Amino acid sequence: MTLLDEAPETAKTGGGAPAGRRALIAGALLALFLAAADSTVVGSLLPTMARTLGHEELYPWLVSGFLLCSVLATAVAGAAADRFGSKATMSVALLLFAAGSAGVAAAPDMPLLIAARALQGLGAGAVVTLSYVLVGQLFDAAGRARMQGLLSGVWGLAAVVGPALGSAAQATVGWRWVFALNLPIALGTALVVARLAPGASRGTRARARLNVPILVTFSAGLTALLTLLVSPALPALVLAGVVLIGAAALQIAQVRRNPAASLVPVAFVRRREIRAAAVVSIGASVVLYASVTQLPLALTRSGATGETASGLVVMVGALGWVGGAAVCGGLISRFGARTVATSGAVLLALGPLLFITTTHPSLPLAVVTQLCVGLGTGFTTATCLVQVQNTAPAEQLGSYTGAVTLCRNVGAAVGVNLIATIQLNAAEHLGGAEAQSASYRLAFGVLAAAGALTLLASRQLRADPARAAAPAPQH
Repeated sequence: MTLLDEAPETAKTGGGAPAGRRALIAGALLALFLAAADSTVVGSLLPTMARTLGHEELYPWLVSGFLLCSVLATAVAGAAADRFGSKATMSVALLLFAAGSAGVAAAPDMPLLIAARALQGLGAGAVVTLSYVLVGQLFDAAGRARMQGLLSGVWGLAAVVGPALGSAAQATVGWRWVFALNLPIALGTALVVARLAPGASRGTRARARLNVPILVTFSAGLTALLTLLVSPALPALVLAGVVLIGAAALQIAQVRRNPAASLVPVAFVRRREIRAAAVVSIGASVVLYASVTQLPLALTRSGATGETASGLVVMVGALGWVGGAAVCGGLISRFGARTVATSGAVLLALGPLLFITTTHPSLPLAVVTQLCVGLGTGFTTATCLVQVQNTAPAEQLGSYTGAVTLCRNVGAAVGVNLIATIQLNAAEHLGGAEAQSASYRLAFGVLAAAGALTLLASRQLRADPARAAAPAPQH
């Protein structure tokens, strides 16, 4: 008998949980906290890393390499949880995360640092998905709205602590200690999960299958897409284009032959409200992660503030995320999902628009920009996740949750590389004393357009996720 079987009614209501269940939820929250903190901590450390390790042209890969591997792990983690159980899958994810953190702490140069961040991203992507899966298994549709708000709040709180810890560490003991501290926490959390998390039932294990060819073609296609966005060399661009087209064609052919093996459930294409939730999740991640990467660089290169103080904008954005996620559940109950997500999308477009209103970026303006982006992200991402989970069949909850997280990570990786490429190319070709400032205004203009597209997609969401079909009971 698993932990979930011991008190199913208690689990579904979320009240009076036994000590073991509370410890498991705490472990899921702590794991999510670690992964979230390390996904944003580089935002405040990026100026220092680029200056001390060299190869400044590679800096986008510190973020997008992490996110790319997070995408790949996300694509596998949900289905792996459905097949092998949350216990084994989360334990492996935490061990990968710990190994990557050790590599980052010891990396002597930028290429090895990027490689270690990629390994860390594999663990982090799986950890994020599995944290949502674990909590999703413990609560029914009504409880998930509250708990997903809490999970998003934990993510946002971690995103605050990450940049703050990074800024404090680089001013005192050095940035490497930020990642070294992950080791004991990740290993301790793995022990809690290994002891308390449920395994996979026999029936679920028969249904959930991993398709290696589909995973390989998806990985190749996404890597080629990111290479297309950043590579200045024509041969690399041609090769990446060929790989991208070939991978996309193979992926479509494979999914048509076997829809059940798709990394993203086919409902994400066929059902309008789920498709819209995926697009909104991608758009929010494009705006959030690209702005988190670009704002500290814009402020330090313009002389508006120092490297440590520039991390403040990342913290403010995370605080906005916490606030948006914290009130999201109540707002959905009162106004409906479509209204909440639309309001968030308006903020996602407004933030970048504010930043381009002046030719000389300042810390106060950047703080307001990132606060709008953070609030918009909190409103949109939590709403979309609840809507998708409430329409998912019970035996595919992991796959549906993983697909939402995959969409977020794809948007983040593409956004970071695309906006960095736009900014770097603009700075190189514009010329003149104001080239840097103009290049950042152009980058944030593109982000404002991405926010506007997200706004259009949010209008396609179901009005109230509480009215969506509840997950079917497990048999």
